[in-house]
Amino acid sequence: MKMSTSLSESSKLPKSVTISERLGKELQGNEMQNVSSGELLAAFELDTEAGVAARDALISGAHFDLWLDPVPAVRLLGICSVRQRNLQRRGKQTVGFADTIASLRNLGEQGLLVAYVNDRERGGHYFQLFLDPAPLKVIGCIGVSTAPGDGAAGDRT
Repeated sequence: MKMSTSLSESSKLPKSVTISERLGKELQGNEMQNVSSGELLAAFELDTEAGVAARDALISGAHFDLWLDPVPAVRLLGICSVRQRNLQRRGKQTVGFADTIASLRNLGEQGLLVAYVNDRERGGHYFQLFLDPAPLKVIGCIGVSTAPGDGAAGDRT
């Protein structure tokens, strides 16, 4: 189940129930659009370089997607590890992988929500967020530069 919007779009929508009240329930039609960027912004307690940049992108109106179906942290750990190796091999600039992988290692089978923040229109990164659903809190954030020929390999964090 995916929710997609930007800060400017979601601020115009009526506020309904919170994300945590919706977990485990099937959302109908435009109910997914009622998940506000404000709810996502309130979940940011992460002060890493990637977390701060993703939060700033949301505040600036970047588009975001949020999936309300939890995924086990151990599965996300495997995906992130492979993704990091592939991006490094391609010479893409990344931020936040080391911190996020360390956080995911400690969570085992705990279900996490996944979100994306797309700041590419402003020349920024494409961020992937991992959130603890109860209480809603960002526990990890990775960012990938999509600039052509950025060439800076490795993770800055």
